[in-house]
Amino acid sequence: MEKPKRVLVAGDWDADGIVSAALLVYTQEKLSLYPLKSVSIVDRVPVDPDRLRYVLNSISAPYDLVVFLDLPYVPYTGNVLKMMKQHFGVRKIMYVDHHLSTLQHEEELRQIVDVLLVDHRQPTVGLLMDELSKNGIRVHKRLESFAMAVRYMDAGKRVPPEYMKIFEITKMISKALTAVRDDELWVKIVNWLADPTPLPMPLDEQVMARVKEVIDKRDSELREMAMSLAIEAVRVGDLRFIDARKKWKKRGATALASKLASILRAPVALLVDTNKNHSLLVIKASRGRAYRIAKYLVGEGVAYDIAGHPNLAIVRVEKEIDKKTILDALQQALFYTA
Repeated sequence: MEKPKRVLVAGDWDADGIVSAALLVYTQEKLSLYPLKSVSIVDRVPVDPDRLRYVLNSISAPYDLVVFLDLPYVPYTGNVLKMMKQHFGVRKIMYVDHHLSTLQHEEELRQIVDVLLVDHRQPTVGLLMDELSKNGIRVHKRLESFAMAVRYMDAGKRVPPEYMKIFEITKMISKALTAVRDDELWVKIVNWLADPTPLPMPLDEQVMARVKEVIDKRDSELREMAMSLAIEAVRVGDLRFIDARKKWKKRGATALASKLASILRAPVALLVDTNKNHSLLVIKASRGRAYRIAKYLVGEGVAYDIAGHPNLAIVRVEKEIDKKTILDALQQALFYTA
């Protein structure tokens, strides 16, 4: 008998990362078909850019393959991946992502990883589903439905009635995990999604009650903060700028920007503080405008490092940047990117 391979699947906390991880747990652990055509022991762990270095603590013995899913590139990503191969016995690395920062460092990553799938035009789930289709691999119907829900969620398209229930569950799970960052809950949900049985054991009532409690609290907090900040919005062309550095220093800035855009019914640029030596400007604008505005700001030296997506871009700015500097830069950006 061939000795089982060892695979580590590391995915982000949001819906895209969770469902992507479930796809690979199913195709590798249940089917033994992808990414490796072999029987494998599959470990799974949640990861985000801030915790990437700590993934090394999960490597207790050499892995035949480590897969990173929906993980945006950060300045130390390349060094961590190199260390895995040089000092931790990882034989191969697979990297699948759609964030702008990852695409900007595509050539560097190609020099390090063995399999790289990147494209900003669809979520990580979409990249994986396309790859599975090329290899003639089908996942079970329920998991496929969750993958479709993520695609609709990422594209912002109207969800067909047959996917609405799955869509709502996906949003609920994503919101809860993004808020609480509970490793055990992440693994439990990935396993539940990957389960191929026709009627999988439901997530226990205690887990779902906790998920609902977290979501209700988070949504209420975001709604109240967004309503408070909306009245302070400064008009810059058709965009609304909000300086929330003194009011918001926690996770969820992108969700807050989206909530503000919904309330104001306009593109939004939200400035928030962090516990690091920089602040973040979150730009929410449709049809790729967010990325174009962010790119202009970086080109002018006002901001640096573009992350996020074409319609929701995130740039770093100086900690104490003057509000007028941001407003003037946004005015110019709107003019040159119209």
